[in-house]
Amino acid sequence: MKNWIKIILVSFFLFTIVPLTAQAADNNLTVKENDVTVSVNLPEGKSGVITSLRMQLSVSISSGTMNAPKFTFDSSVNSEIKDAAVIPQKDGTYLVDLILSGKKDKNIFGGSETAKIGVLSVAPTSDEYTIKVESAGELDDNGKPMVKYMDANGVAAMKGLAADTKPVEIKKIHQLFKKSINLKASVKSGSKSVAFSWNKIDEADGYMLYEVKGGKTTRIKNLSASATSVSKDYGYATEHSFKIRAYKKAADGSISYGEYSPVISVSVGPNKVKDFSPEYKSTSKVTLTWQEVSKASGYQIYRSTKKNGKYTLVKDIKKGKTTSCTLKHAAGKTYYYKVKAYIKKSGKVISGGFCTAEAAKTKAPKLSASARGQKVSLKWKKIPRAAGYKVYRSKTKSGKYKLVKTIKSGSKLGYTEKLPASSKVWYYKICAYEKQKSSKNLSGNYSLAIKARAR
Repeated sequence: MKNWIKIILVSFFLFTIVPLTAQAADNNLTVKENDVTVSVNLPEGKSGVITSLRMQLSVSISSGTMNAPKFTFDSSVNSEIKDAAVIPQKDGTYLVDLILSGKKDKNIFGGSETAKIGVLSVAPTSDEYTIKVESAGELDDNGKPMVKYMDANGVAAMKGLAADTKPVEIKKIHQLFKKSINLKASVKSGSKSVAFSWNKIDEADGYMLYEVKGGKTTRIKNLSASATSVSKDYGYATEHSFKIRAYKKAADGSISYGEYSPVISVSVGPNKVKDFSPEYKSTSKVTLTWQEVSKASGYQIYRSTKKNGKYTLVKDIKKGKTTSCTLKHAAGKTYYYKVKAYIKKSGKVISGGFCTAEAAKTKAPKLSASARGQKVSLKWKKIPRAAGYKVYRSKTKSGKYKLVKTIKSGSKLGYTEKLPASSKVWYYKICAYEKQKSSKNLSGNYSLAIKARAR
């Protein structure tokens, strides 16, 4: 580096260093063929004239070979001093050290928030290559490379490059196949199976499907040349990213791979709601209960007047821990309810499948029984919306129950009968029923079975 440049740099960095916040911007490195256009952003909070700056870039090669790159300053750069030192490193990379310096009237940014500094031209020497260009140099407290500025008043500042100068690659790779491969993935609502599909590559001997997670690529499926679709199960309420590429087999058994497809992401919705039950809480309200769904963000409740009819969203519950909800429900009106859980990923709502639709029913009565001689007396408490009760009996607890009495009054809360002589032990259960406007009776939930023994 020239001696007069070194002298300028010494004086340049004796000034107080003021940390500045990087402003959001598009990438300041843009690629066209083998050229990278380099720009910088005006530091946030700076409105004065910027007369000097220094930034550094690293040029490395991951495949192929290259010579030293060259840098050409843009003709719009208004500085007396414009120096680009290209310095070879021991690991085969090149450090490009860019310095601009001018007098008070030489504003690098010229009133704009972005200044085009120039063009970095890489020099590959192989037919195929991958060359990476990224910011380098002194690091801030977060380990991010810095660019240094000086304003017309002689005040220097440092600014992180991470937000506006992201690494870029210049590639030239032999195309093994004439066509590019594109992957699609979808999940049906309520399913945990991811369905993949892709376009057929005529020259391919097969395809390799990969999952991309945390920067790592894992092979998940080797597929035949005739395949253009496959499916794979994943956990409920999970998010995944995938890519695919075609390959050819040589006579010696070696494999050559084509380019990867673009990475695609897909989310699997939550599991279905289980143990769903809509029960009348009062003459005008129904309470829905269900089991909490793992990782759910919320639940959506739908209602219809027919089990297989058109359902309407009546409630969106935005808490995944919620397991019940109370809604208005007119007396004598039949409504069917169903619910589904959902998760939120990247601002999108991904739903699980609906549970089985259930009609709102009367509560299960709490039944008690007492036996005296050959008679058994049953008692229960009044059930909201009950027009009456149905009494059932069985010889065994889990056997077939026979209807023995229909009580046509919601206010009657007991029943007594003589036990049949065919057994000393009997089991009873009851349910309330509601009279519908359609003149039909809708039976509610059954009580627990209770035992009665003749004495």
